[in-house]
Amino acid sequence: MDDLCLSFKCWTNIDCCNHRDQKCNSSFNGCVCVCQQKWCEFKYIILLLPPVLNKDRWWFIVMSVLMWPPLFPMLFRQENVKFLRYLGRTKNLEFSRVIHAPFIVSDQWSQDNTPDLNLIDVYSKCEALGSAHHNGFAFEVVRLFKSMVSDHDESCLPPNEYISGLVLSSCLNIGYLSLGRQCHGYLLKSGLVFNQYVKAALVSLYSMLPDVVGAMEVLLCNPVGLQLDNNLILDGLVEKGYLGEALIILRRRILAENMAWDNATYIGIFGLCARLKDLNLGRQVHNKLLKSCDVESDESVCNVVINMYGKCKEIVSARKVFDRFESRNVVIWTTMLASYLEHGSFEESLKLFSEMRHKDVVPNESTFFVLLTVSSKLFSRRCGKLLHALSVKTGFNGHKNVENTLIDMYSRTGDIKAAEKVFLDMTNYRDIVTWNMMICGYSLHGFGNESLALFKKMLKSGEDPNYETFVGVLNASGHVEEGLYYLYELMKQKGVKPGLEHYMCIINMLIKGGRLKEALSFIVSTPSKWDAFAWSTFLTGCHAHGNYTLGIRAAELIPDDMATKVSKCCGVAQVREVMEIRGERGCSWMEIKDKTYVFASVHKGDGDQKFVEGHKMMKVLLSCLQFFLKEPDAYVEDKLKGDYDSYHSEALAIAYAIFETHDMAPICIIKASGRICSGCHHLMKLTSKVSKRLITVRDAYHFHNFQDGHCSCADYW
Repeated sequence: MDDLCLSFKCWTNIDCCNHRDQKCNSSFNGCVCVCQQKWCEFKYIILLLPPVLNKDRWWFIVMSVLMWPPLFPMLFRQENVKFLRYLGRTKNLEFSRVIHAPFIVSDQWSQDNTPDLNLIDVYSKCEALGSAHHNGFAFEVVRLFKSMVSDHDESCLPPNEYISGLVLSSCLNIGYLSLGRQCHGYLLKSGLVFNQYVKAALVSLYSMLPDVVGAMEVLLCNPVGLQLDNNLILDGLVEKGYLGEALIILRRRILAENMAWDNATYIGIFGLCARLKDLNLGRQVHNKLLKSCDVESDESVCNVVINMYGKCKEIVSARKVFDRFESRNVVIWTTMLASYLEHGSFEESLKLFSEMRHKDVVPNESTFFVLLTVSSKLFSRRCGKLLHALSVKTGFNGHKNVENTLIDMYSRTGDIKAAEKVFLDMTNYRDIVTWNMMICGYSLHGFGNESLALFKKMLKSGEDPNYETFVGVLNASGHVEEGLYYLYELMKQKGVKPGLEHYMCIINMLIKGGRLKEALSFIVSTPSKWDAFAWSTFLTGCHAHGNYTLGIRAAELIPDDMATKVSKCCGVAQVREVMEIRGERGCSWMEIKDKTYVFASVHKGDGDQKFVEGHKMMKVLLSCLQFFLKEPDAYVEDKLKGDYDSYHSEALAIAYAIFETHDMAPICIIKASGRICSGCHHLMKLTSKVSKRLITVRDAYHFHNFQDGHCSCADYW
């Protein structure tokens, strides 16, 4: 490298010094000619200099040559403009300024403005916004366009179709529809609107922004357009949810014009089929794709085909397309995983991910989102923790979508403390989804005070709540008056329209407070379409509070079309039958170390061996509780004396876990269906009090966190 620097210095010491001392004009011109001949060598020497070289050793030499004004007008002929383009590609801002400086000093510019344009390009690529008039920002582009069209200088050329397309794209980037319409008006006056390039930019502008009518007017103003126009507006309509209008474009433009479909056309139509969940239409389009040409080899097309079948829950066809495509990237793998998730095949999704790892395909942000959601659906905390560790290892733990899904996964699998830790670490990039996940997570676990405190903190941060936020807040509210304030006052202030889920929260609060008549009056007076779950919830409250008369009265109000789900009842036994949705033959499971243990309710009629084993476990647990309790408990005494012919699955799970896990290890039990019964609920409280452990039970509706003999649900569920 020292030899290179020495040769560089020697090169710069060409006969220039001798020529400088001579006052002869011809000698001076000769010096310039010599320098010009050496310029090509000079610029390539510069390219060879590494960035780690000490700048003090060679920057002065470069600057001394380049700052010589007589040399520069000849350096920017067409062959040397490539050097400026190289500086733009490499974003060498410092060297670009060195080149720009002699222009400012000498005020010598080429007649064709070629260096001007290239210097502007270099500065914009180097993001030196103060140095370039055209700085790459959309607002500056629009400002320059306004200045251009308002300049009455005849020497200034009017904007062409390419500049107009750039301006329309800038309006799209900043979401400024009114400014785009002003540009549209100018294009109409100038006649550029009929150019296909400009027309495509207009269609893209109107379709991406909420002006479907404007987009369709631009498209339909020309009876015959390009396929590009149809693709743009179809994509925009599907993205904005205007599926009916998208079908019109498909039938009246794409199908009627008999144009050759390209990849973008298939991508847009398959996207429409996926949103409509129209399997029949999707199969027809896929059939046309297979018959036309081998465009399915394109990864984007293959991805949307799998996605279409996945959204339509045709998982077999989706897997066939997936298996037939050989060059699968991470996007295609993720789409197949999401299709299994959509279909409810959670175990198959995990198996496919294992195969993906064996193929050395690195997961991306969307992959972790899908798999963490699968873990939530399976209530598998162990699987979620493994994925969390993998996200840290691959560097995706800092992505907002991954972190949000982690909060949801930990909340749904019973580890609210882990969810809280992830939330607290997200100090700089929380969005409304992040707040909602944590607020709803707290309320799901029965921590109402923590949920409301976090909601107030969210409001102070300036984040506006949405529909899901108020579902969590109303679930966390402990007082009816407070809940009604959120429903009728705060939601109105924030512009959120109440829905069935919000009304259900009010009913739960009224039932929890024993105000059953008010709850029934609220159901009757509220203009909402109540479902079977709402009526079952009210009947549950009647049964819990012993008000069977009101339960019978409510049963008479249940619509006939819900008779299969909530039967009409006419007595105490019938109400109890409706409400006993707990399921005597349910099952529960739990994870201990690396294994999953499943427990089923046992009955005497199921076989002597199963019942004897279950009875033995329960006997040991109840005996230990009786021994360690300071005061006799009626439930334990009754269980030990009585001759019971069945045991629920959650009771068997806690009896097994208490003796098979570490003394201080928390226990998490997932109940497959129904609510936990009052007897098992009391058993969990006693066990947590004696063992000094945190016991978490997830039933069909809530998480119950038992600790020191108390439950987070406050004995209402």
